[in-house]
Amino acid sequence: MNAKRIAVIGAGHAGYGMAADLTLAGHEVHLFEGIYKENLDPIIKRGGIELTGISNNGFAKISRVTTDIAEAIDGVQLIMVVTTSQGHEAVAELCVPYLEDGQTIILLPGNFGSVLFARKLKEKGIHKDIKIAEANSFVYASRRIIGEAKVHISQFITLCIAALPASDTMSVLDDVKELYPNQFSPAKNVLEVALSNPNHFHLPIHILNAAYIENSSGPFYPYTQGISPAVLTIMEAVWQEKGAVLEKLGLTERFPLQWHRDYFNILVPGQDTVTGPSDMQHREITEDCPHVVVPLVSIGNMIGVPTPISSALMTLTSEINGTDYFTEGRNVEHLGISGLSIDQLNEFFA
Repeated sequence: MNAKRIAVIGAGHAGYGMAADLTLAGHEVHLFEGIYKENLDPIIKRGGIELTGISNNGFAKISRVTTDIAEAIDGVQLIMVVTTSQGHEAVAELCVPYLEDGQTIILLPGNFGSVLFARKLKEKGIHKDIKIAEANSFVYASRRIIGEAKVHISQFITLCIAALPASDTMSVLDDVKELYPNQFSPAKNVLEVALSNPNHFHLPIHILNAAYIENSSGPFYPYTQGISPAVLTIMEAVWQEKGAVLEKLGLTERFPLQWHRDYFNILVPGQDTVTGPSDMQHREITEDCPHVVVPLVSIGNMIGVPTPISSALMTLTSEINGTDYFTEGRNVEHLGISGLSIDQLNEFFA
């Protein structure tokens, strides 16, 4: 194995899991956190992260734990951005002055974040040899123990990935094969990747279980308590809508309806213990509505594919939280693709 030097940007559940797993796999990892800096305190105090679960198990001594972005990405080959989607533009702003030729940036998940990174490079007049790519989800289901330097990985997830421009995709796959030999497959373009995010199922579960989430004094288990025939009906309707949008674009749904049915009919081990929101401000609502559902609805509107169920969920979520998520989210205007035809969209992402 050729060990790589990797920056993991974001020290939440995802960052803890990735930093620990890649360290135990023999890579040099720099872990950065710029907002929730207290998340680094347990790691600094203990000197690393204890990892359990189905991946590499043991104590991972992280090479560099920092709140300094220049220190984090100095000399690394890969920059793995695992923050929430809301953080993408801020991370891009931080990184741009310190990027080096030959680096690859991968957003997991991207939700069109690669478009925002590319735009930031252009705005700042950066013309270095930088590759930017995104995947449609995160590589693990991971949960850290709050306040401790411990994380548990319960599942590996097979993903698709694409670069912007798509001509860089195979090169990016070569960059990550030492880390994840079998977990990534190439997608046609970032448009296919972003619209194939499986997190479209979050809003149906959480919005239709809002009363339980807000009234219960105990934890909410979305994959057991939150699922019923009625909820599954709405989830499948959302899947059919995004499948229709992808089909109109000439693209492929990478998490098709049958995957969705299998996932919830034969629950993945460990998912029955995953807890969900305790209020309606949870990231699976406030992130997924503007950054996962809004692009689907907005692109569907633009190319003439109706998305009434997704639109209704978006409207209900906006009303519940007093936020116009369609205006604030990643609609076609925000992404800079407004008014493009289907051929022009595929050319934009080619």
